Amino acid sequence: IAYIASQMQATGLEPGAADGTFFQQVPLLGSTPVSVGNLALVPDDGEPVLLDFVNQFIASTDHDTTAISVEGAELVFVGYGISNPGYEWDDYKDVDLTGRIMVSFVNDPPATEAEPNLFQADTLTYNGRWTYKYEEARRRGAVGALLIHTGPTAGYPFLVLSGGARGEQISLATPPENALDVKGWITQPVAEQLLAAAGLTLDDAFAMAATREFEPVPLPVRASLEMTFETRRFTGTNVIGKITGDAAPDEAVIVTAHHDHLGIDADRVAAGDDGIYNGAVDNASGVAMLLEMAAAIASGPTPDRSVYFLTLSAEESGLLGAAHYAENPVFPLVNTIANVNVDSGNMYGPTTDIVGIGAERSEMLPLLRQAAAGEDMTVTPDNQPNQGLFFRSDQLAFARAGVPAVFINTGVDFVGKPEGYAAQVKADYRRERYHQPADEYDPETLPLGGLVQQTKVATRLTCGSADSGIRPAWKPSEAFAETRARAERLADM
Repeated sequence: IAYIASQMQATGLEPGAADGTFFQQVPLLGSTPVSVGNLALVPDDGEPVLLDFVNQFIASTDHDTTAISVEGAELVFVGYGISNPGYEWDDYKDVDLTGRIMVSFVNDPPATEAEPNLFQADTLTYNGRWTYKYEEARRRGAVGALLIHTGPTAGYPFLVLSGGARGEQISLATPPENALDVKGWITQPVAEQLLAAAGLTLDDAFAMAATREFEPVPLPVRASLEMTFETRRFTGTNVIGKITGDAAPDEAVIVTAHHDHLGIDADRVAAGDDGIYNGAVDNASGVAMLLEMAAAIASGPTPDRSVYFLTLSAEESGLLGAAHYAENPVFPLVNTIANVNVDSGNMYGPTTDIVGIGAERSEMLPLLRQAAAGEDMTVTPDNQPNQGLFFRSDQLAFARAGVPAVFINTGVDFVGKPEGYAAQVKADYRRERYHQPADEYDPETLPLGGLVQQTKVATRLTCGSADSGIRPAWKPSEAFAETRARAERLADM
C-alpha cells in the first residue's frame, strides 16, 4: 500500500481520498461459524427433516452478530428470482416476502426458439448471479434466501461451495440494508424434497420458471436454524490518486486494479515450504499496468475529464474494497462515466487481439475497438461468456452502481504460436499458479510483451473515454441500466 502510494506521488498524481491522502480505509468483518445446528425443515403435515451443515446445506448471515436464530420461517419458491423490466420479466408478481425465506434457482432462464437472445442466450447476466438473488431477497424484506444448487445451473460441484463453509467469511463491517438473517445454498436432493412437498418435481419447477407466466409457489414447509459465530473487526486500505481534468473536471473515468491476494499459509511455512501467495499475475500485473497508465497519462496533455486511479483491497474476499468505494465514493458515481479494470494481465506474449469483458454490455465497445486499433489489434468477444467473468472482478461494484465498465482481458491469437496456445497457457495457469504460492514472477516464463500491449490499449481507452465527450450508456436489457437512469434522474432533480 505504501509502495503504490509512493509511486502515485512520484508520477505526479494528486491524493484522491476524501481526507486529502492517498488512503481510504475499508472496515471489514470476519465471521467464523462456531456451532451450526441442523437446518430443520418442518412440513405442514409430516415429520421434520433435519439437514446436515456442509453436506446438505451451507449458510452464513449478513449481520454483525455472534448468534442467529430463525424459527419457523415460511419458504417461497420464486423460480429464478429475477425482476428485469428490460426483458419484461418478473418472478415475484407482487408476492410479499416479508419475514419469509426465498428459495431460488441460480443462473438465468434459458433462451427459447422464439427468443434466442433471452437473457443474452449463453452469456451469464447479472440477474443470474447468486449475489443478485441475495440482493433481491433483501430488497423484498425476506428474512433469508436459499439457493438451489445443481451442476448445470451453478457450473461447479457443491463441494466448491461447501469446502470453505466452516472457515471465516469476510464482509464489509457495515451490514447491507435489510440484512438477511440467513443466506446459503441447498443441495439438489434437498431441493427435490422441498418441491415434492408442493407436488412438484425438479423438472416441473424448471419448466414453470422458464416462462414469464411463472407465479411464486409457497412451499408447505417452515424452516428453523440456529448458528453461533466468532467475529473480528479489521481494516483494509484502498489507494486513490487522481488527475484533475482540464475541460470537464466534474466528470471522471476511474481505473481500477486490486492489490490484495491470499496472504501466507502458515502451515506450509511451518513445514518448510514456500507458503507466500505472491499474486504476481493476480494481481501485481494489474497494479503494474495501472501505475504505468498513471505515469503515461500524467506525462501527457491533461485529459478533458478527471481520471482517478484506484487500487483496491479485499478483492479476493468478495470484491469488498470496490464495494466499499462504491458505497463511499470520493467522486460522484453519477458523474463517473466509465470504469476500466485491469486484473491478471497477459504475461504469455503478444497477441493480435484483446478481450474486453463486459464492453459489449454498453457503449464502451466502440471506444475499446478504437483503442485496440491504435495498437493494430482487434477486439475478440469473450469466448467463455457463461463463466460470468464480468461478475468476478472489481468492475462489478461500479456496474452495480450504474457505471459502464470493462474488464481488460487477454486475447486468444498469440503471435507466432499455434492454434490452441491460448487455451493451453490459461489451463496451465489455473492448474499450476492460480491462487497458489507458485504465482511468482519469473522473467523466463512470464514475458512482458503482452502486458505492454494491454497497458497501451487500456491507456488509450481511458484517454479516449476521458476526452470523447460521450457518456457511454448501458444496453436497455442490462440489469445496471435502470440503476444508471435512476441516478441520473435524481441528479437532475
